[in-house]
Amino acid sequence: MAHSLLPIGSLTRWNFKNKATLCTTQIQAWLYDDNSLTLKLESFPNKFSVQVKQQVKMKPNKQLSGYFNHVQTILVREVLLCLDKIPVIFAQTEIPVSTLTDAQAELSHTGNNSIGKILFRDPSMIRGEIEVTSFSTNSVLHDFCQAIDQNTDKTLWARRSLFYINKKPLLVSELFLPALGLY
Repeated sequence: MAHSLLPIGSLTRWNFKNKATLCTTQIQAWLYDDNSLTLKLESFPNKFSVQVKQQVKMKPNKQLSGYFNHVQTILVREVLLCLDKIPVIFAQTEIPVSTLTDAQAELSHTGNNSIGKILFRDPSMIRGEIEVTSFSTNSVLHDFCQAIDQNTDKTLWARRSLFYINKKPLLVSELFLPALGLY
């Protein structure tokens, strides 16, 4: 049975015109890093792993970003990126089923591997502009952090980007969790 989706895409106003100014330069460095987040985490001395929370096909709905409201079906994948089995990033990926054709079909069969590895090794990959947002205390995302034993009274930060592989879109949203040590 699938868990409820974490409505990261619909809970806030995403900003891509101005840099996040209400956070530290350390948080900004993570938010606006154009490189692979997976590779960045793998460079740490800790053991990197991916914990799949769920992967479901569904019709577009108000819990999602709205980017793909025009398509019939979306594959939604929610994972935790972990260091030494401790979640440090929550990632939600929205992939229109029409994107999952030809070589891109592998995106639906990644298992406990990072989608970022597939994206950043593909020479056709183009990344759209990075959008950022914050979540003040008492948000649903703070409740999520509490549920995974990462209570915080700090503002949480997230980013998202549209990616294109062979001109086919998908959206990756990433929430930086307290255990990453940015807050």
